[in-house]
Amino acid sequence: MTRVFRVAFAGLVFVFALSGCVGPARTTHTYESKAVRTANDSLSELQTALLSVQMTRRGRMMQVYLETVLSESEDAFSSIQNTFDSIQPPDTGRADQLRAGLDTLLSDGADGLAQLRILARRQDTRGLAAEVHKLTATAAALDKFAQEHG
Repeated sequence: MTRVFRVAFAGLVFVFALSGCVGPARTTHTYESKAVRTANDSLSELQTALLSVQMTRRGRMMQVYLETVLSESEDAFSSIQNTFDSIQPPDTGRADQLRAGLDTLLSDGADGLAQLRILARRQDTRGLAAEVHKLTATAAALDKFAQEHG
């Protein structure tokens, strides 16, 4: 490689690394709007997973496709969670409350999606039903969070 190419490549890597960083939210209102967006985006992934399980249980979706959908929903959910966690909240008690409340819901959602994926691969219908019940409650809590703060 030529020196110019190496410098250009290193510059591109640096730019892409910086673009992955989210940075601080300057006001509590801005942070709250980012939290609402995160709640809505993560809710969408939970709803996709829950609908897929429901469709499979009704015989309208193949088991192999369910496993794929659950894996992709889990990956997308994790990305949404990581993006929110990388935001530096403003130095206010209200921002800390928002972060704590949403982080709890996001952790519950991530754990639930992982469990759904595992149970689906094992074809554990009883376990899936129990996990769907838990995730439905988490989805309702995320929706409530978004409504209260939106």
